[in-house]
Amino acid sequence: MIEKGELDLKVGYINDEAYTMTEGETVLSFVRRYFNMDEVPTLCDAPNLEAFGSCRVCSVEVALEKGGKRKTMASCHTPASEGMFIYTNSPKIQRLRKNLVELVLTDHPLDCLTCEVNGNCELQTVAAQVGIRDVRYPKGKTHLHYEKDMSHPYMTSDLSKCINCYRCVRACDEVQGQFVLSMAGRGFDNKIVKGSDVSFKDSDCVSCGACAQACPTSAISDIFQSKAINATETTRTVCTYCGVGCNLEVSSKNGEVLSIQAPYDAEVNQGHTCLKGRYAFKFYDHPERLRKPLIKKNGEFKEVEWDEAYDFIVNKLNKIKEEDGP
Repeated sequence: MIEKGELDLKVGYINDEAYTMTEGETVLSFVRRYFNMDEVPTLCDAPNLEAFGSCRVCSVEVALEKGGKRKTMASCHTPASEGMFIYTNSPKIQRLRKNLVELVLTDHPLDCLTCEVNGNCELQTVAAQVGIRDVRYPKGKTHLHYEKDMSHPYMTSDLSKCINCYRCVRACDEVQGQFVLSMAGRGFDNKIVKGSDVSFKDSDCVSCGACAQACPTSAISDIFQSKAINATETTRTVCTYCGVGCNLEVSSKNGEVLSIQAPYDAEVNQGHTCLKGRYAFKFYDHPERLRKPLIKKNGEFKEVEWDEAYDFIVNKLNKIKEEDGP
């Protein structure tokens, strides 16, 4: 709603209520500034990716005047303009969204209970939001025969669960700049490929995990099943591998680190991190990890306390100064 003192700002209308607009925002970002994320569901949209408009689940009705002719538009890439009347959940839009998700589900495995992202699957969430209770379309040709690709040390893929949202392709291009993933084929044969349609292992993948985090299902994931909800605790921390200061969200259970994701609201890395930050955490509880300083005594390294280690360093530095000067 418009507050006092905002009368000179640009105004748009969401479900016939007036709200102030921000320069350069889309209809989707305009709506989400005032309503929760569920007001307009999406499948191909992600916080760190450019708008794409492939799923159309974010469609809304738009009119240029109150009571005027309405047009259905994808809200994610439609610029919000002054005086626009936006209707987010009209009966027509609700039917459209439900129909779109039903079509996706005709070519998707219905193995939710055994899927690694059960409870954290965006397709599952959106299907519930739009009211899917059954799929009205008869069974037809599907891609459920695709086999899993487990060839890579970190990355996995099960393209039978792909919904062709292009989020993994865009993450590889826009976030990492690696251009490993792309789409090949036309029509029904359209599919995600790695490199020149090779395995993950044989591609030029740098194991950054941006595609796995972007995927709304488990079509692309990793060996740690980072999107599973097994963890009982999530800790926000800062990566110590280098000086960039990437923020990380560490998922753990009973003191054991299960997986690491990069938070989208982190100013430094904005939902991205490198191979080390995301996957190189097994040192944390490795039996050979150094947990105390070591000093060589009688030809062997011995564990000591930090006070003894600091005293040793100070004495050695003072000796160097005495013998060789400052």
